[in-house]
Amino acid sequence: MRIGVRAVGIVRGSLLVVVSAVSIVLYLSYNASLRSRVDPALVDAAQQANTVAQRIKQSAGDTGGTPDVSAPVTIGSVDIQLFPEPGVGQPTRFGPLSSRDVAVASGDQAAYFTNAHDGGKRYRVYTAAMPNSVGGFLVRTSRAADADDAALRTAALLLAALTVGAAAVTYAAARLTAGRVLRPIGKLTAAAEHVTRTRDLSARLRNGGPDEVGRLSAAFDTMMGALSESVTAQRQLVADASHELRTPLTSLTTNLDLLEDGDGLADPQAPGLVRAAREQAGELDQLITDLLDLARYRESAAHRETVRLDLLTGEVVHRLLQRAPDAVVETQLQPSLVEVDAAAVDRAIANLIENAIKWNPPDAAVRVVVENGHVSVTDHGPGIAEEDLPHVFERFYRAPAARGMPGAGLGLAIVGSVAEANGATLDVQTGPGGSTFTLGFAPSTQRDAS
Repeated sequence: MRIGVRAVGIVRGSLLVVVSAVSIVLYLSYNASLRSRVDPALVDAAQQANTVAQRIKQSAGDTGGTPDVSAPVTIGSVDIQLFPEPGVGQPTRFGPLSSRDVAVASGDQAAYFTNAHDGGKRYRVYTAAMPNSVGGFLVRTSRAADADDAALRTAALLLAALTVGAAAVTYAAARLTAGRVLRPIGKLTAAAEHVTRTRDLSARLRNGGPDEVGRLSAAFDTMMGALSESVTAQRQLVADASHELRTPLTSLTTNLDLLEDGDGLADPQAPGLVRAAREQAGELDQLITDLLDLARYRESAAHRETVRLDLLTGEVVHRLLQRAPDAVVETQLQPSLVEVDAAAVDRAIANLIENAIKWNPPDAAVRVVVENGHVSVTDHGPGIAEEDLPHVFERFYRAPAARGMPGAGLGLAIVGSVAEANGATLDVQTGPGGSTFTLGFAPSTQRDAS
């Protein structure tokens, strides 16, 4: 079942329940109001007994007859009956008068209400002394219990009609509203189905309203944009990697073919070919490692922990000097606590120092400084050309001056990915006298240790 149909059904059912409950409450309230007016109406009618008696006498005088004030008179829905000389056992429509009635007429007892029957119908009866009378007049007012039934039926029919009408109007309004509200969701569903069916990642909704549906549409567009960039980057990575892998792999295959031809290992050139093959295999291994690290640092969420940036940098320098004992590295390491992915930052700092060593003159020292959550690596090389500066952190980018050097152009790309994953800043200052790369990390909330 479509979500719009379900939403309309839920709204219609909920509002029908609410409107029905309100109608029932109104009906019960109206019924109680009518019932509460019965006794006051009987009392009010009894207070008009003198007026009624005078009208009866006047009407009899006009016709020349003898007035019968004990005959019942109906005013609205109330019947009034007067008893000029009430006596015990005197017959009435509700049974003979009792001694209590006689006592009420004489003023010895208070007026009272009672329920009575006449011809199978129920009545509410009020018995009281006639106001301002002398000689013990008794007045009795009565009203049928079902006198308000017609009004209640009319009210019930009206409320039922209003309930049905409200439900119909609500249903129509819910259909229209649901259609407008859910239309963006329908577009989102259609776009998702289109992407699933065609693998086309260019689908966009471009509906960035302030409500939840607009936010969902904006999130969908952002997700599709990120997914498209990711797929494009993966395709570019595959294309670039295949190109970079092909060169050392071709050289390695050529050297192995040369070893296979001729005298093999007995050939005087065999040791050189084996060394070249080993170097090319090492290049392949390093390239694969760089590709894996680049993908890991770019796509995976950083696992951060509190580390001493100065100690981490010192370990990197010590490890690099063991591999390249001829390199000269000067350090100035101030205690600094940061929240980073230690393994990733270790690799980034190592790449920066290796890059500086590669470009540094043999008689100059690479300078490494750590302070206030920043690590800076400075070389004294020729600097970076202005046209190359915007591309130094791109994958597989190599400046013209670097194309004769070993490497595939992934070292600084890994530094950029690590900086992005750890929320770090990455700055480059360059000139004819050298370049300085600076990684800046947010300091840890813990107090720096000295």
